[in-house]
Amino acid sequence: MASRDAEVSADLTTGEGLATAIDGADAVVLLATNPQSPETVDAGGTRNLLGVLESQHLVYLSIVGVDRHPLPYYRAKRTAELTILDSRRLHTIMRATQFHSYLDWRLNKWCHRRMALVPAGYVFQPVAVEEVAVELALIVGGPPRGMAPDFGGPEVLSINSLARSYMTARGLETPILPYPKLGKVAAGYREGLHTNPDRTVGVGTWATYLADRFGLPLP
Repeated sequence: MASRDAEVSADLTTGEGLATAIDGADAVVLLATNPQSPETVDAGGTRNLLGVLESQHLVYLSIVGVDRHPLPYYRAKRTAELTILDSRRLHTIMRATQFHSYLDWRLNKWCHRRMALVPAGYVFQPVAVEEVAVELALIVGGPPRGMAPDFGGPEVLSINSLARSYMTARGLETPILPYPKLGKVAAGYREGLHTNPDRTVGVGTWATYLADRFGLPLP
């Protein structure tokens, strides 16, 4: 398995070095992704990796809702899933909901000192990345599962709730101003197509993440 810290480098987009990088491995965990170029990195990179896999167990981290949400990035992730399923290679695909750190990054762009301008009606199901990592490690240590159950955070929260708690944690009491967004992608976020309320298996809450992130007392 290649990683940023590995001595062996490999390029998913070209396939260069992949065979050497996975030589001798029992399992390969594919985490590489690029929302700005998902067809090349996510879909194309998966095809390139499958081309050099032999008997290794491929563990692929996907996202809840990629089979129904119209976001182009999600569609590319679904293409990667289908490529794995069609390959007949030993595999486990696990979908997770949105990492706390992703929502932190997104809210930092939406929320400012004077106001928090957020897309109206959006919902998210934040999950602790550490918990997802533990689950992936358990998968690596076991037999291939095919499609594993979704790994969702403990609660589905509205964007208003997320933004308010985020601003409060930063010590900012600014107004939350939801604005309407049109189109199928926005509708998907409002409908929660990227969430799975029936799989609230994560434990770490958004409030706990904020407390740790900003050095606040635990809720």
